[in-house]
Amino acid sequence: MKNTIAFFFFSPFIGLIQALKHYRENWAKNSVWLFVVFYGYTMFRPEAMDATRYVLKLQELYGAPLNWDVFISNFYSEDGQSIDIYQPLVTYLLAFVTDNGNILFAVFGIVFGYFYSRNIWLMLDLLGLKETNKTFWLLVIGFACVIGFWNLNGVRMWTAAHIFFFGTFNYIVHHKKSGIFIALTSIMVHFSFVLPVGILFLFMFIKIPWRVLYFFFIASFSISTLNISAFRSQLENIAPEFLIPRVKSYTSDEYVEVISDINASANWYITYYGKSINWLMVILFTIIYFSRLKNNYSKSFSDLFGFSLLFLSVGNITSLLPSGGRYLFIAQLFGMALLIYFYVRYENKFFDRWLMILSPLLLFFIIVSIRVSFDTVTFLTLFTNPLIASFVDVPIPIIDLFK
Repeated sequence: MKNTIAFFFFSPFIGLIQALKHYRENWAKNSVWLFVVFYGYTMFRPEAMDATRYVLKLQELYGAPLNWDVFISNFYSEDGQSIDIYQPLVTYLLAFVTDNGNILFAVFGIVFGYFYSRNIWLMLDLLGLKETNKTFWLLVIGFACVIGFWNLNGVRMWTAAHIFFFGTFNYIVHHKKSGIFIALTSIMVHFSFVLPVGILFLFMFIKIPWRVLYFFFIASFSISTLNISAFRSQLENIAPEFLIPRVKSYTSDEYVEVISDINASANWYITYYGKSINWLMVILFTIIYFSRLKNNYSKSFSDLFGFSLLFLSVGNITSLLPSGGRYLFIAQLFGMALLIYFYVRYENKFFDRWLMILSPLLLFFIIVSIRVSFDTVTFLTLFTNPLIASFVDVPIPIIDLFK
């Protein structure tokens, strides 16, 4: 713990690098955790991003505090606007003491960073006593980039994603029943995790053969369009009253048009970097499925493979909806975890050969992900520490260096 504190006050970024270098040390994961907290404190928050809206809400509540009863009435009611608990509650409580957005996102970073760091170490712990190599680290870094620490900007969705992964992975792979309850808490962070939790319960109670899951996975790539109006009608029929306004807003024609315009204006590498990791998974999952070793797979691996196939299939389909691609990112966490598990635990030269051939796809994904992080990672994040950042509040994003 001494090393964690020392690196945090000297340089959280150096602490991050040293944590990966000394990943077997007890303090290492906590250095990653504290780096994410520091990132939250020093991150750049563009006006167009969700983070700015949360800070404005903090400042509004600080200037005109709400009565507790009025605040609570906003949750899960027809007239209320809040259907998530975590972000509004943290913002409300913190507004009693500060209106500082840096502190708000440092607090958000505590929860996000905890689960982010623990999920990375779930992957590292799969290695056991074996030595690492470049391919293993490429897979782990790829996993860490699927929903990287820079996604703290979208604090609700991506914090919920890491909570859900942590709980579900521990339940499926390590058979910890507490994992189910941890996964369930993701719904309180973002209401849309009703779907991932529903997929988990479907997988728990209905045993679907690998063959069905695999061909469902392959077939999900052939679906090119969805009838959004029909989908909206179905959701409105089954959703509780307090969710209907949110369902309508996320599936409205105006919202679809906005998302389409954003996607159309994106740089080519933003369009294709997510697809690159998807195709990597298609090929490597196919090799795993047809591997002669499949009868020797452990129950933990078999369950993780089945769940990953199911979730990736649903993710492929929901990605055709506005903002539905977020589920695919969550599913890709499980897909990358599955590839790491297979690479570490099973010797398969054919898999290793194809992993090497496809490594440029994974490298492309990692490079673009790091480029995306430059929009919010600042010079303060990389080159200062909590003491300096407390007096110097000039969050200049790294991307400005390349403009």
